[in-house]
Amino acid sequence: MTRLKRDGLTIHYQHFESEDPYANETLVLIHGIGLDMYSWDFVLPYFRQHYHILRYDLRGHGSSDAGSEKRTIDLLTEDLIFLIKKLSIETYHLIGQGFGGLIGVNIAGQRPARLKTLILFSVPLHYPKQMGERVTAQRRQLVEGHDSMLAMGKRIVDKICYKPTETKAATLLNAYKKVSPQVYFELFHTEFGKEGVKSLRKAKVPILILSGSEDIIFPPQLSNAILNFHPNARCYTVPEAAFMIQMDQPKLVTDWVNGFIKRHHQSPACVSLLDYDYQKLLTSEMYSEIRGLMQDSNEPSNQANRLLVNTIHGFSAYLNGNRIFEGWGKRKAKQLLVYLSIQQSATREELCDIFWPEAGLDNARNRLRVALHHLKQLLEKSEFAHDGPILITDREHVFLQANVNSDLQSLIDKIRMSTALQRDEEKVEAFKKLLSDRTHNIMPGLYEDWFLDMRSWIEKQWADMSLYLADWFEQKKDVKAAAYYLKMSCAYYEEDEELKDRLRQAQRHSFKNEYP
Repeated sequence: MTRLKRDGLTIHYQHFESEDPYANETLVLIHGIGLDMYSWDFVLPYFRQHYHILRYDLRGHGSSDAGSEKRTIDLLTEDLIFLIKKLSIETYHLIGQGFGGLIGVNIAGQRPARLKTLILFSVPLHYPKQMGERVTAQRRQLVEGHDSMLAMGKRIVDKICYKPTETKAATLLNAYKKVSPQVYFELFHTEFGKEGVKSLRKAKVPILILSGSEDIIFPPQLSNAILNFHPNARCYTVPEAAFMIQMDQPKLVTDWVNGFIKRHHQSPACVSLLDYDYQKLLTSEMYSEIRGLMQDSNEPSNQANRLLVNTIHGFSAYLNGNRIFEGWGKRKAKQLLVYLSIQQSATREELCDIFWPEAGLDNARNRLRVALHHLKQLLEKSEFAHDGPILITDREHVFLQANVNSDLQSLIDKIRMSTALQRDEEKVEAFKKLLSDRTHNIMPGLYEDWFLDMRSWIEKQWADMSLYLADWFEQKKDVKAAAYYLKMSCAYYEEDEELKDRLRQAQRHSFKNEYP
């Protein structure tokens, strides 16, 4: 056994060299709460074919000491940062499972210096609070009077593996019997959700999310929900696998992880939104249409409300074809409507974090309550509104129940479709059209970080498109068109001296061709 001491506490770990003598990438594996590093045994031989491996026991798990401090995600994050530094791991890819994945989210958002990609296995970042409290109470009841989590493990081991075997069960139960209820329940709760969402929003590394198709404890829709908080993520469901996907499908998981890492090996740190927003758009549109179908079924006499939200050249809102002029400058009504028109639905905590980040939680919730009431009045008390609610709110969620169209969403969809085109000629024409319609002051009057990030992202897409066209026309020997798009690129990449040199050279060639 290999151990390191941190402030008198022993951390048990294993650091394996890859079987590939030319490997230069390291995977760091974080097990789920209640488990230990041997939960990676089934997938380890496959991972080692391509990568060096660091796996370890969280404090209070396996053979690592529990320590006297209260276990928190921040404390466990510091443990891992310490381990990585001590082992001189320069860069790494992080794979976290279950609640252990929250450590990865924390690092991606707060300490990303050496992190290259983040891969999450069945991580319940946002778990419904009331349901979480019931699950926690049930698990506490299972281990009442016990000094380990073994009794609970015996009840759930058949549920967290798909077609469980004796080997799988023995590996998992051996881990559960080494974890005390105190350690387990310090970490197993839903209170990390808000901080996790904050960290996830800050993350700039590529993110892959995997969940098991047969996972009845943390089903795939919980993983899909992460896309609401980080549209850059890519989300897959592993077939014939439950929570322990690395046990149930080790070869398939390795192939998907390896393909994801290879795809981003030479990519910029922040992956294009539109390469990865299919699942997010599918989910949001699916729920929107389901709500519409339910409304049609329950209230056949009601005519669906149509809502058009324009943002790109300035804000305007139309309800059933009629513009609503008044009230948008109060209580962040404009900002809330634009955000909901894109996201389709949001949690209350999410909205508090975006629109009142500096306010205390209670203060932010009160402001949100007042703002939602104002927005609801604007929409539903309008003389243009049909019968039936438009803004739906409950204790946790907020969403629009209407046929919603947005010029910003339309632009996003057009960029997504154009970047997905396979034929170069079609992509060139699509890019030319998008760039001819661009504006120099997109989304004026919206200054919250979310909108600024969206604005930056769209401008980045325009910059990449113009550079693509410049390269295309240079290959076609059309130096005038190449110079035009190089000049456009330079407006976005102002500090790129190499690009400026290309522009000057293209302009000289264009001048010579016109005036030989």
